[in-house]
Amino acid sequence: MQFPKIPLVTALTLVLAACGGRQDAGAAADAPGADATPAASTGAGDAAAPVFATPTLADGPDVCFRAIADHLGADAKVSEINSRFDDEGKLEICTVDYQNPADARKLVGVRMDTDTGAFSEPHDIELTVTGNAADFRLDDYLIPLSQVDAAALAGVQDSLKAELDGVYGSYFWDGVRLMPPGAFSDEHTLRLDLEGRIAANDIKHSGYASVTVDGTTVVRNHLLP
Repeated sequence: MQFPKIPLVTALTLVLAACGGRQDAGAAADAPGADATPAASTGAGDAAAPVFATPTLADGPDVCFRAIADHLGADAKVSEINSRFDDEGKLEICTVDYQNPADARKLVGVRMDTDTGAFSEPHDIELTVTGNAADFRLDDYLIPLSQVDAAALAGVQDSLKAELDGVYGSYFWDGVRLMPPGAFSDEHTLRLDLEGRIAANDIKHSGYASVTVDGTTVVRNHLLP
């Protein structure tokens, strides 16, 4: 018998990691050859470390997804990804829940420091389910990161522009997420979150659209009031 999928509820428990003397110049001057030109510097350590630039939405809707792929590898099996942006497009949050490499039955999560680009040490995620917990299998809620094309969401955003411009006086995309299977879908979906102000009355409104993981097809559109 094939059991129906059980909605997954994650309760994150963060396990935070605790986060020579100067030589005598006079003696050298008295030595033979003291007037010789000193050896040239090798330059080791002279170059300044590159400055990290906080990613923005202008770098692509998948900017957080790419950073996660660089950190975990494209074959990592992930459950959920959350990236959030401010009203200027600056990345504020980039997190991922993924299969624990040390125990395939469990999830762990990491968070990017958007000021430095560094990821935190993995923290454990305690899983709870509704229904018969004995029937739950984590594999039903995982997808290889390589199968998710968040970059293609740029095309979806462009295709929705005329529709959104007709309703909103101003708006911005404040979230790009990977959502696990749940009450509304048996499969993973990508989610675009929007925040704007309605042109007719300047009322603030939030909405979202759910998109297939290949980033091409809108399956639910709740962007408009």
